[in-house]
Amino acid sequence: MSSKTGAPRGEASGKNADKKPPAKGQDVNGALRRAYESTVDEAIPQSLLDLLGKLD
Repeated sequence: MSSKTGAPRGEASGKNADKKPPAKGQDVNGALRRAYESTVDEAIPQSLLDLLGKLD
């Protein structure tokens, strides 16, 4: 019978939740976070604001 919790057999879910991800995973997480933050900080182009203004 297989478990439907997503945890491998014999391993309790949440058992490894307090372990840090490997360094490679941290690099990917940091890169994604920086890309997201730089995108959020970008100014909205005036042409897009003009188009949005036409919708009102």
